Amino acid sequence: MKNDKRLFYRIDVMMPCSFRIVSHETLDTDVLPSHPDSKYIEDYFMKDLNELDDQISEVISQINVKSSLLASALSAMNSKLNFMMQTIDADQLTRAIPQRLVNLSGGGISFVVNEHVDTRNKMDLLIHPISSEKPILVRCDIISSAALSKDDDAYRVSLQFQSLPEEDRRKLVYFIQAKEIEQANQARSTES
Repeated sequence: MKNDKRLFYRIDVMMPCSFRIVSHETLDTDVLPSHPDSKYIEDYFMKDLNELDDQISEVISQINVKSSLLASALSAMNSKLNFMMQTIDADQLTRAIPQRLVNLSGGGISFVVNEHVDTRNKMDLLIHPISSEKPILVRCDIISSAALSKDDDAYRVSLQFQSLPEEDRRKLVYFIQAKEIEQANQARSTES
């Protein structure tokens, strides 16, 4: 499926969008639930932070060999960050999803990443189009990953949603229609 042949309306819009690449080798063991709750979403996207925390702890222990004072300072900073992360609730976490310019439709999404993505892999997206609603966690097929230019490390990925629940698809279509109306109203006010 080409990027320009996705179902429904398409629109370029800024929205909260985070992603994780799921290797084609681990697809059988790394399965998303059909209706993930906010705790699952928090744990799923916090997994990267936990892995990073393990790496930080390893580096601090290596630094401790050379300078126990520096290692103590870094450990204290790491503990403070861990404490702050533990006090973040699910609502705050969804507000922390980075804003990204996307091309969105009810059937898929396209955006720019800083790495080439193997189309055999899948991508899990956490998107939050409507702030008053729960975020959407969906697995996507990677349709294409194309470099923007020869000299750039930026790639446009085009994704097709897999098994998006109808309730979430309605949220996306509603969001797209609301943005289209907003853009039309802005165009009319500019013409006046």
